[in-house]
Amino acid sequence: MTTQVLSQPATLDEMFACVWTEGYLTRDQRKTLMSVVLSSAISDRDREVLDRIFHAVRRGWLKLLD
Repeated sequence: MTTQVLSQPATLDEMFACVWTEGYLTRDQRKTLMSVVLSSAISDRDREVLDRIFHAVRRGWLKLLD
């Protein structure tokens, strides 16, 4: 019996593509986003991706799963 392990996306761009395709954010993905937000060194590109994800959640285009 084999177990498939899904790896986390390496970048925020990849995470955005993943959550946009799936249509939801998992708890682990939200924790990853929170750690990026709390990071003191965040690039302008990462800030743009975070803004897009948060905007999509506010508009209801992405759902939050527990």
